[in-house]
Amino acid sequence: MSCKLYKIDETFGSIELPHAHDYVQIWYVSKGTFKHIIQGREYTMMKGSMFVVPPYAVHSFEFDTDKLEIYGCEFQPEFIDYPFRISQLNEIPKLPLSGANVHRIQTLFQDMVEEYEGFKDYYEFVLKGSLLKLLSYIIRETGQNNASLQEDKSGKYWPNINRAVEYIQKHYDEEIRLEHICKYSKISKTYFCHLFKSFTGKTFNDYLNDVRINKSTEFLLRSDLTVTDVCYGVGFNDLTYFSKTFKKYTGVSPSIYKKNAQSTG
Repeated sequence: MSCKLYKIDETFGSIELPHAHDYVQIWYVSKGTFKHIIQGREYTMMKGSMFVVPPYAVHSFEFDTDKLEIYGCEFQPEFIDYPFRISQLNEIPKLPLSGANVHRIQTLFQDMVEEYEGFKDYYEFVLKGSLLKLLSYIIRETGQNNASLQEDKSGKYWPNINRAVEYIQKHYDEEIRLEHICKYSKISKTYFCHLFKSFTGKTFNDYLNDVRINKSTEFLLRSDLTVTDVCYGVGFNDLTYFSKTFKKYTGVSPSIYKKNAQSTG
């Protein structure tokens, strides 16, 4: 399934270890409060607020309330079509909604969950339409202007950038240079950098680091791998740089992350 809808409550439990995923995650809070930790920064989520996490962004949660109600949507980027791209959302760790949008978005989420759970004929088409509507509200709420993106991101460029993204995801453990990726994508360096950030919301280096750190969090859970093993295993060739980057993304060092994971395992 390329799109998933759900509602969770206080029985969900905390996800204290930083993690990442290959899909887009959107949560809307209809009741209660909790902490959303992303890139080492904490954001207090409360009723009427939501967040958007793009693929491979490392984050975690801490729930501290007895009453909690959250609507969630997770979808693969390819589930939606042009003109919407993940770059138009970027990373939104917290978005307090204004006025009428609180009721509008909560009602939309409720309808989407009902449609998803009902599993009626053509429900995927209904979900896609509702998701595009939700993304429209979010883009309006953040005040992002997509006019320039519409002009630059002709559909003919998407296969090139998508090819580059797939290459990074498959070869993250190898040395990947920008010049090589540009040649592989058949796009000039200057234009590639512009298009890549437009489509993914991140620079080439930031996206590559996102993928590598996400993989490293998985490998650190294995007791037979040391921090050094993981460092070189995900494509970092400098232990100091790996540790610094890991802490920037997760808020803790690789060794502390591994220790915490083992103590809770």
